[in-house]
Amino acid sequence: MDCTEHRPSMIAEKEKEKEKETEPAPFSDASSSVRAVLDRPWPSPIVIAAEDHPSGKVRTLLATADDIGDPISPEELAALEDKDDDDESTRFYKAIDRADAVMRNYIHEHGSLFLDEKFNYIVDNSAQAEEIRCKNVTVEEMEAKLMERKVTKEQAYLSELALASFNKKREVKFELCEPLISRTFWEYRGLFVHINFVANCNGKKTLFFADIEERGQGRKEMLESYFCQNRLCCCIPLESLCEGGYYYDRTVPSHDRECLDFTRCYACTEFLKHPDDGSTYSGGHDCRRKIYLV
Repeated sequence: MDCTEHRPSMIAEKEKEKEKETEPAPFSDASSSVRAVLDRPWPSPIVIAAEDHPSGKVRTLLATADDIGDPISPEELAALEDKDDDDESTRFYKAIDRADAVMRNYIHEHGSLFLDEKFNYIVDNSAQAEEIRCKNVTVEEMEAKLMERKVTKEQAYLSELALASFNKKREVKFELCEPLISRTFWEYRGLFVHINFVANCNGKKTLFFADIEERGQGRKEMLESYFCQNRLCCCIPLESLCEGGYYYDRTVPSHDRECLDFTRCYACTEFLKHPDDGSTYSGGHDCRRKIYLV
């Protein structure tokens, strides 16, 4: 048998090379502000044998500050915030970008990032832990931390609706001051929104948390027919203890039956404050992190 029969022809090889050249670059359909982050280099991980590491355990070096380009600037981070006219694809890319930016800036702050033998990140999370910790958080503290964030029409709309529902059974009404921060996420049951906003009653400002389940087909339908297609799960003033979300918590149970933790929220970051009693809200209790990537 002629062995040349099993060799790819020169024409076939050239066709494959041509196809590779015409393939779109990764994230080519993303906006320039998104590509500015996603196109930055990531080095190949380096596995360090147990005998070569001071801990005596296998470690994986993901990157050092010298390998990943410049830190992500405040202006670049601001460009990654969701906007009212963003489509779902853009929101998806921005969510990936924000996670990427957090990791890159952590590496620049601490010099490097390692994985342990179970492929969990080894991080200095003392600042994050302080943000998450159950404590009394004042309106002034929240406003100072989030003052640079832009308020979207959706945040304002949902804050008004949540507060209107809260006011229904009250003689003394609260008035909305401003939305502060929100998080939209998908669960197996549907789309949820967690939001913090500030309201005023008799000259006193109060921080609120609301949990909203979106039952419409999309954002436009949600805004047009909120009461028929959506459910306000709770609207609670955070006048005493509250805690941040556990989005970056890497402790994941080993069995699916243990994946629901009704004491805390895994969909939000540490900056969005929740009631200290996790059973008061419906969304965000699945501690399998991958479910909340978008």
